[in-house]
Amino acid sequence: MSTPSPPYFSVIIVGAGPTGLTMGNLLGMYGIDALILEHNAGLSECPKAISLDDEGLRICQAMGLSHAVIENVLLDIDAHYISGKRYLARVAPTSKRNGYPLISTFHQPEFEATLLHGLKRFPCVSVQFQHTVETFEQSDTGVVLSVRTPGGILKTFECSYLLACDGAKSTIRRQLGIPMHGLTYSQKWLVVDTINDDDPSAVATFFCNPDRPAVTVPAPHDSRRWEFMLLPGERDDDLLRDEKIRTLIQQVGGSRNPQISRRCIYTFHAALAQTFSKGRVFLLGDAAHLMPPFGGQGMNCGLRDAHNLSWKLQLVLQGLASPALLDTYSQERHEHVAQMIWLSKFLGKIIMPTSKPVALLRDGAFLALNNIPIIREYLTEARLKPQPRYKHGFIHIYGARESRTIAGMMLPQPEVKTSQGNTTLLDNILGNGFALLRLHHNPDEAFASLKADIWQRLGVRFVSIENDFDIFPLNQHNLFILVRPDRYIYGVFGVELADTFAVAFQKNLFRR
Repeated sequence: MSTPSPPYFSVIIVGAGPTGLTMGNLLGMYGIDALILEHNAGLSECPKAISLDDEGLRICQAMGLSHAVIENVLLDIDAHYISGKRYLARVAPTSKRNGYPLISTFHQPEFEATLLHGLKRFPCVSVQFQHTVETFEQSDTGVVLSVRTPGGILKTFECSYLLACDGAKSTIRRQLGIPMHGLTYSQKWLVVDTINDDDPSAVATFFCNPDRPAVTVPAPHDSRRWEFMLLPGERDDDLLRDEKIRTLIQQVGGSRNPQISRRCIYTFHAALAQTFSKGRVFLLGDAAHLMPPFGGQGMNCGLRDAHNLSWKLQLVLQGLASPALLDTYSQERHEHVAQMIWLSKFLGKIIMPTSKPVALLRDGAFLALNNIPIIREYLTEARLKPQPRYKHGFIHIYGARESRTIAGMMLPQPEVKTSQGNTTLLDNILGNGFALLRLHHNPDEAFASLKADIWQRLGVRFVSIENDFDIFPLNQHNLFILVRPDRYIYGVFGVELADTFAVAFQKNLFRR
């Protein structure tokens, strides 16, 4: 009698946090069979992350969950950096380049519950709690996992690709032997969440006070987060007492009787895995990178990881691209995450100085900078945040100026009006695959010259746009823009180079 084969899945995701659940939803949108394994009995009740940026909300839109997520999001908040009674910077961005406000806040347990509920739409995606991955082995054809079930039985699973979304202490990363490079901050921080907050202002305030740096961030449903740096010699237990927390909150102008829902002590890290992949195993989210919270980018980077990798897995698993395409995941994401870690560390250097001479130098520098209108606008519009752009990876940059200008950039997402007269965000028109855009007045004529079969084979959606909205360089009607499923621009070509571009695109998909 033959032994039954272990359960097989195209993709196994380890970890049911925001990144793992996002990946499950994105793969479900593509019809890819996937299993999520989580060692805990259910979702985490710990509200760790709090900031959701415009790119993160755009990814929620790609999952078909933007409306459900936004129900529990505090949209469009500002950020003020204060030293004493002086403003160092007021960050109040007006841009909605990606279709959403630049800074919003959320409650992580609600967000994860929305993502988990979203998986019910997809029969091809399942979740198993209280399943712990103990070991795995990979070969040229797949990955075999040994998993401890709730009953203590060791069970074997097989998959084509294994995704490690198992957090900062990732056992999969350690088993792969991938080192993390970076630093651990010597300062600890007290993090407190309160409910029924009576401050209506939608402003995150960074108290750049050398006596004790602190932060307060408004959150949905009249809740609020408070963060206070521990000073040398202070004990964790003392800072966690109710009366001490109340005193700290009152010292920065908060409620005299805050209702505390959570308290903990954190040590911040800034670390980056040497690589995000090894063979058929990929690192995402905190398993691949850690950063201090000052830029609000930790979880958002995990969502970007999932968006970048999901469509590449779909193409490879469905035979529409070679496995070499997956190598571009680490190539693209590693560089972009490094920029976000830099941003978080830079903001930390503004907030955290406890030396009064250093703080005075900082204050003087910002006073001078704010007297320069172009720099004041730069700070107000949060342009310090690196704009998403891939310079290397799955993109096509050639000598033409148009290509060098926008290839590798993220496509903006304005509101558009359809031919039926409806107003919607652009991504709703583009679909969840590749899209080919052209500035043209006649949709029937716009793409008639394209004969290559690669467009039909990939299900590329043709979108004709009548009015320019700062996407099309030089307002040229003979240009096509190929947009990837994650909304990054793959490349640009003119009518006369359509066949040449299609051949190069196909070669890039199937490169070895």
